[in-house]
Amino acid sequence: MNQTKEQLDPIDRLVDGFRTAQIVMTANRLGVFALLDRGSLKASEISDGLQVSMRGITILCDALVSLELLGKEGDRYRNSQIALEYLLPSSPLGKSALLLHSARLYNRWGKLYETVKQGKPLEEETGDPGLSRNDADFARAMADSARIPARETASELDLKGVRRLLDVGGGPGTFAIEIAKANPDLSVIVMDSEKTLQVAAGNVKAAGLSNRITFKIGDAFQDDPGRDFDFVLLSNVVHSYSAEENRELIGRCALALRPGGQICLKDFVLNSDRTSPVGAALFAVNMLVNTEGGNCYTLEEMRSWFEAAGIEYEEARPVSRYSMLVLGRK
Repeated sequence: MNQTKEQLDPIDRLVDGFRTAQIVMTANRLGVFALLDRGSLKASEISDGLQVSMRGITILCDALVSLELLGKEGDRYRNSQIALEYLLPSSPLGKSALLLHSARLYNRWGKLYETVKQGKPLEEETGDPGLSRNDADFARAMADSARIPARETASELDLKGVRRLLDVGGGPGTFAIEIAKANPDLSVIVMDSEKTLQVAAGNVKAAGLSNRITFKIGDAFQDDPGRDFDFVLLSNVVHSYSAEENRELIGRCALALRPGGQICLKDFVLNSDRTSPVGAALFAVNMLVNTEGGNCYTLEEMRSWFEAAGIEYEEARPVSRYSMLVLGRK
């Protein structure tokens, strides 16, 4: 089959993604997939149910059919199998909370031109007020994104002999849950903000692990998490901070470890010239538009933080997409 010039154009392939992304995120934000969970509906019924324009919802739903996220028989729309699996809040693999978070990110990425010029995110009020961030929504989004990486991390970590694990910035508790499931003799303390830990507590209770996973409200830069932990985990934490802040954070985490205890950074890791893997290089831009000093870092940088904290680097190995486990021992 002959390919068209448009199909071969590498620039078109790079820039056209915003169209499909915005279609899916808008449908999720409006509640299209959740409404169609009741059964197939006409465009007029969807328009009435969501209180949106008939013209707008018809064009949107037809586009969703073209993307195979909805089906259409006559004048009625229904969720496709993909939507049933991934786009309903109740789905085991549901991503509705993550898509709402992505809509917030999209809003900030739209200001990338100004962000690059000034080197830091724009003030929150410059964006869509309907997409302002809160800790609970962010935690739910991170739970959506962490399901598979958490299982992979739990299977990769050798926690034989570990009895007390501190999960710093553990968010919705997804990693703590999977690690506790894989290590029945282990107890975990998850440290994060109060609103975030309210989401985590619900997830831990649903997993039946409330007797082994407990919580500490606090900020690891200011509050003492305790002492004599066998293992400290920082999963997807260090990319939110500057290199100087991470040096301080790793130093504080080292104080929480018993002699011989281990620390693990699970995060995106850039190569030495900071240009690959592509997922980590692009995620660094995500940190530019969302944080004051966050970035993705090289293994050499992470090892320097360990050295400054009296941690001996042990190994780094890939886990999940674009991520690595970087391990050291006190």
